[in-house]
Amino acid sequence: MSKKFILDSSELSQWHTLVQEAEQDYGCHLDEAMQSYLVFTLMRFTKNQQLNTQALAIDFLKSHQLPNKMRSEQLRDIGDQCLLVSGLYPASAAKRQVGVSYYVDLGRSAYHHISTVTQQGIADLYYQLAESFILLMDLLQTIRQYSAPAMRPIAAMDLWQETGSRAAYRQISRSGTPLHESLLENTDKH
Repeated sequence: MSKKFILDSSELSQWHTLVQEAEQDYGCHLDEAMQSYLVFTLMRFTKNQQLNTQALAIDFLKSHQLPNKMRSEQLRDIGDQCLLVSGLYPASAAKRQVGVSYYVDLGRSAYHHISTVTQQGIADLYYQLAESFILLMDLLQTIRQYSAPAMRPIAAMDLWQETGSRAAYRQISRSGTPLHESLLENTDKH
């Protein structure tokens, strides 16, 4: 897969182009709201050295004691961090001795909770983020593969079995890892 050089000078344009290329390579198209959210999330956290350095589940629990606006902001940060870790930095999950599915579940829960406590327009976006979490994670994994090695086959197998990740399944298929017939039945469920 040959990538065109990103010559746009702005960081926004560069991330936008990268997300569009990942969409094309993965075979999907995000609507404008989802695409913009993903681009701005990437921009917001690319310079953040604190990504995945704290116990996000504890922050999730503590957020329920905050006023609504602060709760939503903290849950958004948790959801965004979970999305980035599961998509771009899955190896850091293993370092914390949890599976990538931990981040998927926590991130989806954070976005879903925001969708239940905010005004309708924003609630719809966060509901869509919760429902599309695995797709967004897969797009980020597609971006990751442009410059980093793929996940280890066992990690990809676990991710595929636990979440139905199409990107993980593709990686397993390309690696030549044999799949037992009972595992292939999972493909139909997701």
